[in-house]
Amino acid sequence: MRTAARVYAGSVFIGAVAMLGVLVPDYWPTQWLPLAVLVVLQLFTESYAFQLPLAGSVSLSYAFTYAALLYSGPVGAALCAVSTAVTLEELRARKPLPVLMFNAGQLVLSACAAGWVYVWLGGGVMTMGRGAQSSLGPALAAAVVLFSVNVLLVGQFVSLLKGCSFSQVLREQAFLSYGTSLAVLALLGFIIAHLASAASWLGLLLLVLPFAMARRTFRVYVELTEAYSSTVRSLVTAIEAKDPYTRGHSERVAEYAQAIAVHMGLSQPEIQVLERAALLHDVGKIGISLDTLISPEELSEDEMRAIKRHPVLGADLVTDVDFLHDIVDVVRCHHERCDGGGYPDGILGDDIPLLARILAAADSFDAMTSDRAYRPGMPFDQAIGELRRVAGKQLDERVVAGFVKVLSDDARVVRAS
Repeated sequence: MRTAARVYAGSVFIGAVAMLGVLVPDYWPTQWLPLAVLVVLQLFTESYAFQLPLAGSVSLSYAFTYAALLYSGPVGAALCAVSTAVTLEELRARKPLPVLMFNAGQLVLSACAAGWVYVWLGGGVMTMGRGAQSSLGPALAAAVVLFSVNVLLVGQFVSLLKGCSFSQVLREQAFLSYGTSLAVLALLGFIIAHLASAASWLGLLLLVLPFAMARRTFRVYVELTEAYSSTVRSLVTAIEAKDPYTRGHSERVAEYAQAIAVHMGLSQPEIQVLERAALLHDVGKIGISLDTLISPEELSEDEMRAIKRHPVLGADLVTDVDFLHDIVDVVRCHHERCDGGGYPDGILGDDIPLLARILAAADSFDAMTSDRAYRPGMPFDQAIGELRRVAGKQLDERVVAGFVKVLSDDARVVRAS
């Protein structure tokens, strides 16, 4: 682990201990049974958290920490949050101690900061017998602070771990896409706090059980999505088996395209669509003669016409597949040019879908740097120069600028052909 990340993790942990020391005398919980129930329920729901294919994971931890904040104040929220800081899976995986310390520290800091803002703005801690209706404004502010401090602390830690910029981490993690989930979980936390205040244990149970039951439904969805992904990659393998010179081409193009999309700040769903389109952009070559594909000689007009049909053939092949319907236009347009000189439709500029323009740049770069039957691959620097030369004519100028920046900043994106 980088030294800067270790120092940062230690600083966050020490800051969390210091903040607790300041807040404990004034905000030590007085009603422990409801708080203990919240902690137990948080531990239960956290053990049932699971990953979604597009962004993040599903868990009620935020809701229970937020409920503890409203019910018991900043210290109660910190105790609830830190209860799930270290999981059994992390211990089995032997995660480094600085990572575990950071997890605990950032959860405590986030909860304490949000709780302090809530009280400072006049929010009524429910164990003190003050009404929650008059605290709606402070409650909303606390929800935003709880989320924002967590994002800032985690984003900075990840940037130090990876050695990349904070803004790049924010784009990669797509934190802004969590807005709707944040609102729903905050509302759920608000309800949970009221139920805890009223000692309505049955009501709390009825809130948690549907989550546990829904987990299996979402797990089936995730497994189905993974099966779709495996199917796509199997198709890619079948396509590239026809031509040994293009083996691995689609995988590399997908990696390049995703890196460009992240740099340009596209949403996670858009990046997922782009990945599928990149993997299948040459699926239409299934309908082209192998002799044409691997010919070491200059192609005839008929052969060139056959080659230029592959975007249309590819689009036709994926049109009737429900889970691929969103990549049809991207596959069809990935050989269009910004100056209108591309194929199959000769459209130009912004009429070409943005994802297709990104795919075109990634496809061009890998084609230039890969060996082919009729020529060796182009050196890396020369290929970048060629990208710049055709920017604004063949390729989208903004896409090329982003791609060159990615290639310059992140050596991991550049892979051997």
